Amino acid sequence: MRSVAKGSRRGSLRVIRRERQNEISRAHILDAAEDAFSEKGLNATIKEIAEMAEFSVGAVYMFFDGKDELLAAVFERHTDAFLQTMRDAAAGAGSAPAKLHRIFDAQFGYFRSHPKFYKLFDQLWRVRSWALHFTSAEQGSQWYREALEIVARVFRNGMAAGELIQGDAMVHSSIFANIISAYISHWIYELASKRNVDIDRIAPASQVHALIDRAFVNPHSADQT
Repeated sequence: MRSVAKGSRRGSLRVIRRERQNEISRAHILDAAEDAFSEKGLNATIKEIAEMAEFSVGAVYMFFDGKDELLAAVFERHTDAFLQTMRDAAAGAGSAPAKLHRIFDAQFGYFRSHPKFYKLFDQLWRVRSWALHFTSAEQGSQWYREALEIVARVFRNGMAAGELIQGDAMVHSSIFANIISAYISHWIYELASKRNVDIDRIAPASQVHALIDRAFVNPHSADQT
């Protein structure tokens, strides 16, 4: 009985070590894929990703069925954290304009900390058919709708309180998202591609706060900040 128990424990430890090694290998492949998609675009190949990860192509296919699944996994490992930053920014006290400012700051902060992921996000955003790149297309579109809905709730509440101009909350949410995307794209690419270290001075985030206020704040509201 004792030898069987020892053998069982050794077997369990081997399984645990193998699972941990698989997790490390999978994460390493995802890191390489994020780098490859960021540098080479959506046309990056499994071979290029494998080379960057220092894995064989066959080893990559042990973890992922193909590039579509790999692209989805790279994208989706950021979504929970990204959406939570938006939820946190939209929650709590403060006026609707203040919450819109916080949402922008949260998104900008996240992408500023993850510029390679932003480049991937930007590519998918621009082609607008990004869900087609995912084997989990419905999950991708659900993520996008949830991001818009977080902001739309702020718009609905702000309209009801008289703080924001009236209109379709989802349309306003989409416009808001495009304003933010345009600014962050300019900031990221100026810094990453052109090494423009003066970008903070040339395009400060305060400009976006002012633009958001001009676009959405009710001019007759008692509280515009």
